[in-house]
Amino acid sequence: MTAKRLNQGIEVVEDSSQPVRGHKEVTMQEKETLDERLPSLFEPDTLLPVQYFEAMRRKHLLEGEKRLILSVLEDGIECFMKYVDAPTGKGQRLFRDAEEWINLHDKQWIFSFDNVCDMLDINPDYMRRGLHEWKQKRLAKLNHQSEDAAETKAHHSDRPGQRKPETAQRKRHLHLHKVHA
Repeated sequence: MTAKRLNQGIEVVEDSSQPVRGHKEVTMQEKETLDERLPSLFEPDTLLPVQYFEAMRRKHLLEGEKRLILSVLEDGIECFMKYVDAPTGKGQRLFRDAEEWINLHDKQWIFSFDNVCDMLDINPDYMRRGLHEWKQKRLAKLNHQSEDAAETKAHHSDRPGQRKPETAQRKRHLHLHKVHA
């Protein structure tokens, strides 16, 4: 390496035939530091068996708790959707219970709809709104179908042995939903 003095300062010109001494020294220092650090990268962290198993147990419990909470939410939504037009008293009761649970704004009870949704990182108001919109669409569809069936029955009432498309109890249930909506 050679240096030329200029009016403004020093210009450094590398000569490839001469080894760069400063560069080699820096590399040695870096290598020593890396050599010192490298073994510590492969040394295991000291962890007591109790600490390991406690961490694994907590992880497993959290997964189990989330599955339980998800099951509660799935069951509530399934009852709400499955029994929205239930013709039986039991189905109607299951629907009412699910609808009450969904509509109740409660943060005190651990298995309330709001808390269950929060634990699963779901916005409870968004879910509630979506379920109500689904219910309105479903009831409108069922109402439309019952009106179509009534029209069909009126046009074909002279056919003997034709099965009635809806029972009186189902019509009453749909009427109750219209009144409460």
